[in-house]
Amino acid sequence: GKELKDVLREEILEPLGFRWMGYGVAEADLPLVGTAHATGLPPVPPLSTALTRAFGMSLDAVTHVSNDPRFLTAEIPSANVVSTADELSRFFDLLRRGGELDGTRILEPRTIRRAIIERSHHEVDLTLGAPLRHASGFMLGAKALGLYGPDTESAFGHLGFTNVLGWADPRRATSVGLVTTGKPALAPHLPDLWNLTRRIGLEAPKVEHPVLFGD
Repeated sequence: GKELKDVLREEILEPLGFRWMGYGVAEADLPLVGTAHATGLPPVPPLSTALTRAFGMSLDAVTHVSNDPRFLTAEIPSANVVSTADELSRFFDLLRRGGELDGTRILEPRTIRRAIIERSHHEVDLTLGAPLRHASGFMLGAKALGLYGPDTESAFGHLGFTNVLGWADPRRATSVGLVTTGKPALAPHLPDLWNLTRRIGLEAPKVEHPVLFGD
């Protein structure tokens, strides 16, 4: 068999012309990877307790580990995906368009339909400590308030390490990749971050006839 990162590269990334997205990076590319920094106010209980439960260590410690060359060159599908904002948004655009991007088909529309079927209805995510709708691997948007702003019930995506966020919203014909190196738990900018997702939704209103997964 093949390693997962090789399957990802051969079946998805290379056909799309992606340079960066993948599980970790080559050793030669380490100097080009942005350095993560713990930012914001030091977390205190119960938030610090929840973060330690989620990460298995403190926020400072996990930020330090995320910069370790051994971590960055390993294959850890649940933890060390490396990407640019451009490639992250293009990946979600591939999903939004039903598995085809720039004339290259990677997935069948039915594969994506099955992957975004709601599996849990706005239940409290015990890792994040917030209500969230889940599909099979994707975090889903919500009508009132969700990861991707208000009125985003058709959106699907995923939250990475704090401020890293990627999603597609078929109803708005948008795909977004947000990649940052600051890793806050409590910070004054968090309302601005939520406002950013809200503004994206406002600037990209729902289209009259959305194209859903190639249909």
